Amino acid sequence: MQIERLGNSHQAFTATMVYGRIPQAMEDKESDLNMDKVTIITEMRRVAAEIGTKVLPMSEFQSRTGLSGWQIYKHFASWNEAVEAADLTPTHTGRIDDAELFREMKDVFMELGGVCTWRKFNHLCKYSLNVYRRHFGKWKTTLLAFKAWIIESGEDFPFLDQLPSEVSLRKAEERIVIEKEELKAASWSPLGTMTYGAFLNFRGLQHAPVNEQGVVFLFGMVCYELGFVVEAVRTGYPDCEAKRRVKGKPNTWERVRIEFEYFSSHFRNHGHDPNGCDVIVCWQNDWPECPLEVIELKTAIQTLPD
Repeated sequence: MQIERLGNSHQAFTATMVYGRIPQAMEDKESDLNMDKVTIITEMRRVAAEIGTKVLPMSEFQSRTGLSGWQIYKHFASWNEAVEAADLTPTHTGRIDDAELFREMKDVFMELGGVCTWRKFNHLCKYSLNVYRRHFGKWKTTLLAFKAWIIESGEDFPFLDQLPSEVSLRKAEERIVIEKEELKAASWSPLGTMTYGAFLNFRGLQHAPVNEQGVVFLFGMVCYELGFVVEAVRTGYPDCEAKRRVKGKPNTWERVRIEFEYFSSHFRNHGHDPNGCDVIVCWQNDWPECPLEVIELKTAIQTLPD
């Protein structure tokens, strides 16, 4: 990878492009960098044996080892390829049928003896919680969809009363809105010191970006998981030269030119020529009629493990 010049909005890219994330501790840097294919396979087998499963979600493996997606994909084209190399059971690579997800959900609840929290569910389910999020949204709406499936399918489920009802969920959401309106937090006149974005707590990034530099930094943390590898970052237009994995062809990559912006509309405000760019990466997409493809990191990271 070539970096023509470090500085301004791109200085943040250096460390994150090396590790793919912020290391859990500085002393882990050397071991993380030297993690080879055999060691990853050994660790996968160890974690799978530790939790007693042949189906090991990537998010579970990462949370127990601290390894980044970059370290895994450096040696394997996909997570399933790594799983097969470790003699474990690959997960379904296509869209999983809703009924299959609900059957697995039922099995987990039956094994636990009741409905559990999403954290415990994510540890026991053979499918990642992100799969359920992509299908059904938030945990409570997932539980509502599961309840509807139980009723419609006639499946025997003795813990039906532990599942939320649509009315109770709606009332809870209405109560949250009312409480937010009633609760007016104190605010103070600014001192002119450093300011921060909303609490994000995503991996090593505690606050949401408040400028373009934060967008560059966050993209560096997650770019490989989003299907990108970076070739060069510069201060001229466009900001970044990268390659993107082609859908359906895991070993095929195509060139893309990326411009970083905090709001997507800043691309227009800065007077950039759309013909010189392929993708806008931003924190918030506020330009519905944008002629270019936009990746809104605020939304994209919701499908990634914390």
